[in-house]
Amino acid sequence: MKFNFDDVYEIESGASHKKIYRFKNNNEGKIIVDFSYKYNDYLSFLEINNFLSMINISVPKIFDTDDTNCIIIMEDFGNIRYDKLINIIDPKDILIDAINSLIEIQKAQKPTVNKFFKKYDFSYFTVEIAEFADFYLSKKNIGKDVVDEFFDIWKSEFENLNFNWDSFVHKDFELSNLMHLSQRDGHLKCGILDFQNAFIGFSGWDVFSLLENPRIYFDDKDNDELIEYYFNKTNQNLSFKEFLTQYYFLNTARQSRIIGRWINLDKKNKNNNYSKYLSVTLKRLEKSLYNLQNEKLSKLYGKIIFR
Repeated sequence: MKFNFDDVYEIESGASHKKIYRFKNNNEGKIIVDFSYKYNDYLSFLEINNFLSMINISVPKIFDTDDTNCIIIMEDFGNIRYDKLINIIDPKDILIDAINSLIEIQKAQKPTVNKFFKKYDFSYFTVEIAEFADFYLSKKNIGKDVVDEFFDIWKSEFENLNFNWDSFVHKDFELSNLMHLSQRDGHLKCGILDFQNAFIGFSGWDVFSLLENPRIYFDDKDNDELIEYYFNKTNQNLSFKEFLTQYYFLNTARQSRIIGRWINLDKKNKNNNYSKYLSVTLKRLEKSLYNLQNEKLSKLYGKIIFR
């Protein structure tokens, strides 16, 4: 693979370590993605792209690869990201395309555990909620006894739920990783990117990643309808009530982790670029706790954050 860096320019890649370049000739229809920061992410992206490309959804076509330099030349999905659209149109108009894409993924053959598709379990869960303890609780000078209580309650409540980790999870199925492809039909208008961190886990994970965005607080009046629509269109082996409990339990943990993540990123970068999202994330967390209706967790968070 050969290209001249004089022919390309770098475009925004958010908090990701990868670098993305677009050809100055806009008719090229291709972008260059540089995964040189981590070889395993490069391999994982290719493996998961191969898995997803067999499903009736929109993922980028890959035109060329360079294993030595961890570079991929792939289809350019343009600039119309969901996060740029969500508050200027009726959110449901684009969210339904994303939900229908998730339904197509769940209807496909289940992924097999391998070195690129790891199965989620309590060890991963603990690492994630630890970000809240390490960066939020420590910043607030919360005592060790409360921190221990935090982990103990999450562990006991996790063990009370009968999770079935068997479904594809994009992990970062967020507005900034979804592109509106206006020239395509139906759910194929939803272009899906940035799936190198996918794993095997709870089938509703990507639904709350989408609907409970921690950066943008959009009108969520259709959330309940979209969640139930997704549940009814996928082959779930649990009741809707159980599904909702697991959905809000994991979403509450995720919003907690992200609060810690925002604080940590700003501490590392010595700025407040991510702390500006704290108010939205706190709203998402408070609403998720309300929907979860878990007495122990509600009491705990009432003590450490919602006083």
